[in-house]
Amino acid sequence: MPICPGTAVTVAGRPTPPRAEGDIEWAIRAVLDAPSHVSPPEGRITSSAAVLRGYIKRTAAEVRDAAAALPVGDPRRVAAEDSAAEGLHRAEKLKLGNGLRSAFDCARALALVAQELRDHKEKLCSGGSPC
Repeated sequence: MPICPGTAVTVAGRPTPPRAEGDIEWAIRAVLDAPSHVSPPEGRITSSAAVLRGYIKRTAAEVRDAAAALPVGDPRRVAAEDSAAEGLHRAEKLKLGNGLRSAFDCARALALVAQELRDHKEKLCSGGSPC
């Protein structure tokens, strides 16, 4: 039976790509690629959220350390430090809540932060900074 009656949609979102060790893309894509009108299955949301939280906590520390090598007034440093602080706040304080919609919204917020931290890390570490 289709998930959305009256449509041919039988699965929520695209299938999640296989996990590679250390690859965060699967968790980000599992949440962000899901259609906004159909939440992914609960198991995918909870597993993605757990992976995203761990990634955010590790990467925020790495981004902060790499940003510390930049001059104090550098806009890249400010943006990276702000992103790391926001990421840690969300990883520690946001809860999945009651209901699938609430859990999906929380996982989406975590995925966006993880994506932003990943981008900061790539930019900061490509310049020869230790990461």
